[in-house]
Amino acid sequence: MSNESHSPRGIPDDRPSAGQSEKPLSFKLKELRPWGIAAYIAAGMSLRDAETVVDNQLWSDTRGVDTHGFQRLSWYIDWFRDGSTDPKAQMEIIQETPAVVVADGHHGLGQLVISRFMEHLIEVAKTSGLVAGVIRNSNDWGCGANYPYSAAQAGFVCYGTTTSVPNLAPFGSRRKLFGNNPIVWTFPRRDDAPIVLDMAMTPVALGKVLRARAEGTEIPEAWGFLDRDGNPTVNPDVAMKGIVPAIGGYKGIGMITASNILAGILAGSSHSGDVAVGHRGQFFLLMDPAMFREKDSYFNDIENMVAQIRAAGEEDSLPGQQVFLPGEIEQQTMERHRVEGIVSYPGSVVSSLNKVGITLGVPFNCEPISS
Repeated sequence: MSNESHSPRGIPDDRPSAGQSEKPLSFKLKELRPWGIAAYIAAGMSLRDAETVVDNQLWSDTRGVDTHGFQRLSWYIDWFRDGSTDPKAQMEIIQETPAVVVADGHHGLGQLVISRFMEHLIEVAKTSGLVAGVIRNSNDWGCGANYPYSAAQAGFVCYGTTTSVPNLAPFGSRRKLFGNNPIVWTFPRRDDAPIVLDMAMTPVALGKVLRARAEGTEIPEAWGFLDRDGNPTVNPDVAMKGIVPAIGGYKGIGMITASNILAGILAGSSHSGDVAVGHRGQFFLLMDPAMFREKDSYFNDIENMVAQIRAAGEEDSLPGQQVFLPGEIEQQTMERHRVEGIVSYPGSVVSSLNKVGITLGVPFNCEPISS
């Protein structure tokens, strides 16, 4: 029986670097984008593919989900170098009907092959009104909201889930068997940004724990992480090697199991303890509201629901609390960052980008913005 007292496979064991900044540094998006594209091209990707991946990652960073954007660039370069991910791999449709699409990612970068897959699913759904899609031999999807968000912008209700490398145990065990397997729901609105529910199956995204380890800081005990003997810990390294909590205890593990079946077993991809870099799977379901009812009526009821939520937040909010729609905080953050044209990273991320630049011969020459 495996000890499993290590970090999740394929995830670098980042630690604080000598000289890294102790405070966040801000950079201009117009400088980050071309540098990121150049880095991926140097790593073996085409220009078009590099643009897709960088835009995906910066989308995450501008939404404030900066544990899933450029922070992972160094991960992916390592995967290219060790051969677990192919920088030139493309998504291939291997089976298709008007309602079901099956694809193979051929161990390509997740943000690339999944983006292409979602583009295809949207086109199919425009004709059929409803389509389920699975992709096997895929990879880390970064910020999962990106793909269903695109579907919602095209007018579709969308659900998505993914497998990920083992870091959670079945309830009552310490053996790491399941990935975090986050889920995403998006719902289109008539004139406003989609409603977005993007949630990990842990109290916080594990990227935040990895960030704390790279920054050399503790994590809150309230997050509920335990060491391998079941004792509470605030040490992010011990937390990642220990017992990672699922939301709702056994209920969260049940949801993780369902995602493992949809995105792993149903997709014909690796599942459970066999999931590894380049061997992940995703499941998506796109639905046109017009398949169920008159579309204007759907939009009217969505806005009626939003109005009721707004009223509850204005008239009956708890002291010191504010009511938001799912995904609204991230949407506001993205809109603000796009207007400002900047995004900030902690010192650990900047340090990793500098190292990547040296490795690839593409120096990270983006200048921090003076505060």
